[in-house]
Amino acid sequence: MRLATYRALLVWQLQQAAQYRVQALLWMLFSIIRPIIFLAAWAAVATTQGGSVGGFSVGDFTTYFVCLTLVTHLTMAWNSHEFEFEIRQGRLSPKLLRPLHPLHYSIVENAVFKLTTIVPLSLVLVGVVLTFGARFDTQPYHLVLFVPSIILAAALAFVFTWVIATLAFWVTRMRTANTLFMRASFIFAGQIAPIALVPGWLQALSYALPFWYMLGAPTEILRGSTSLEASLLIIAAQAIWLAIAWVGFTFAWRAGLRQYSAVGA
Repeated sequence: MRLATYRALLVWQLQQAAQYRVQALLWMLFSIIRPIIFLAAWAAVATTQGGSVGGFSVGDFTTYFVCLTLVTHLTMAWNSHEFEFEIRQGRLSPKLLRPLHPLHYSIVENAVFKLTTIVPLSLVLVGVVLTFGARFDTQPYHLVLFVPSIILAAALAFVFTWVIATLAFWVTRMRTANTLFMRASFIFAGQIAPIALVPGWLQALSYALPFWYMLGAPTEILRGSTSLEASLLIIAAQAIWLAIAWVGFTFAWRAGLRQYSAVGA
């Protein structure tokens, strides 16, 4: 696909974002409420227990949830929520007639939202860092490895939500599937607490499932809690999960299109 095509899509999405900039800002602010609440809760627990919980001080919790908030923003994807409406409202059919795969429209929309809201998000996070006193152990190699890790995490989350989105070819309501995905991510991705604080069996399960590699993995790398060897292993695992998710999406998309056309849509 030519670069000019993506440039046109980018301009179109920027125009759309300009019309709904207040809504985008509200969505961005809403996305940081939960990690800030958990930060305040863990900070209170650490304070009442002499300054730390499981080796995590208030500064450590601040670092973790600040990094988690940034990672969540950079990796969020909402395809599984919108694709149901694409089908039910008939907006998918004209897209299928165009030379571009519908995936490209979502890629540009996703990127524009993140680019147009990253500055206000960063200002909020700087305020949180100054208020709670974050303590970073990040080394130069963490910053270098964070780049491929966050790219893989964002791609994994994006493709994985598209796998879920394809269920809309067979079901009329996606609420249950989306709820299950969000609950699983909430438990296994490290959104409640750093993975080091959860029970051993839950840690093992988190490492075996893809959710932690979407959020927790790049968060741990960014805050500097992983060794060089562990960071490389994490990135390798992210790449493997991304390959699995892409194969799953390719299969589900092709099967879904056959189902979609079979009903005369």
